[in-house]
Amino acid sequence: MKTRMNDRKYIVLRRGGQIVSLLFDGSRLLSAHAEEERTEDSLLGNIYVARVKNVVKNIHAAFVEIAPGRNCFLDLQEARKPVLLNRSYDGRLLAEDEIIVQVYKEASKNKPPAVTCALSLDGKYCVVTKGKPGIAYSAKLSAKTKACLAGELEKPEGPLEKYRKDYGMIIRTNAKELETELMPLIQEIAELSGRLEQIFQNGVHRTCYSVLLQKPSRYLQKLRDFQNGWCDEIITDEEDLYRNILHFAEEHPDFHLPGIRLYQDSQLSLAKLYAVETRLKEALEKKVWLRSGGYLLIEPTEALTVIDVNTGKVTSKKDVQENHFQTNMEAAEEIARQLSLRNLSGIIIIDFINMPKEEYRKMLMEHLGELLRKDTVKTTLIDITALGLVEITRMKTDKPLSEQFMRHS
Repeated sequence: MKTRMNDRKYIVLRRGGQIVSLLFDGSRLLSAHAEEERTEDSLLGNIYVARVKNVVKNIHAAFVEIAPGRNCFLDLQEARKPVLLNRSYDGRLLAEDEIIVQVYKEASKNKPPAVTCALSLDGKYCVVTKGKPGIAYSAKLSAKTKACLAGELEKPEGPLEKYRKDYGMIIRTNAKELETELMPLIQEIAELSGRLEQIFQNGVHRTCYSVLLQKPSRYLQKLRDFQNGWCDEIITDEEDLYRNILHFAEEHPDFHLPGIRLYQDSQLSLAKLYAVETRLKEALEKKVWLRSGGYLLIEPTEALTVIDVNTGKVTSKKDVQENHFQTNMEAAEEIARQLSLRNLSGIIIIDFINMPKEEYRKMLMEHLGELLRKDTVKTTLIDITALGLVEITRMKTDKPLSEQFMRHS
């Protein structure tokens, strides 16, 4: 079966006990994510009726159980207005109290998962939180878009007036798609706040350790998070995943998902058609070749990630400075792609090829800045250090790709 691969496809398949979702532009891998099959360990975003095990005043925190023996960390700053099921709240949180909590941070190394009493639900255009009033805007929105949205959303007796006292709202980057037609956003806020109220109402009648909400798998959440027109087709070769995606699309018609196809070819698997193993191996290697013959060396460390740009096999009749400039410009484009693909975060230091000409350095920084502004994750170009190194910071939203695929590579 021959397939044209000159457009964007979102591929979902199983690999070594994981569900893997990949975004391809033709044969080029743009993003990848791996998650374990749904197990009791899938906690992030879930809402529970929990029991307070003990309160530790000297660290201003409590440890709560969401299941027998399953401890989570609760910073008391995240428990300002807890909903108690066993008694009326008197300003104190006590051992054996039953409370409604949501997991907002996964376990890491020796740290247990972290929970909060400020429950939130996220949609395509916004995140709604119970108990943290106020309206905030994604840093990825332009100043003009923020001003336009704020003018409508924050005006007295405006469409959000009845929600603003009890709910906090974060307006997501996708809201820029709406321009002046804000009804989809208003409707989403109404729906999410209504669902939160229903969760609280149901929770007071449930027993301890009940699961009040289980978040959908990440491959489905990503369908919501991508902007309109993000791809041309969603493809999977697993019938149950195909049904899950269809059901998700039917539940959320406002997400305007592209066509969904069940791939069936006994001669050529979906993974082989898209050379998944090869693309993932490339995405995890330290050396990344550039078309010009130059290459990047990507070295993650505990404190930061270092990216070194090298001329490699570059051969050209242009003068040396021009060669270095062109290689650096190409490297900037590949670095922007690799940050997203590998889900690198924290401090990132780039050692570009040295260029004495100030004009070239300025053009490179402008080019890199423009590329980073397109990143869906908040990424900041700080400056060039005294040693000529470029410093970037990128927000952490998930585990780096190397950790997601570590056990299965």
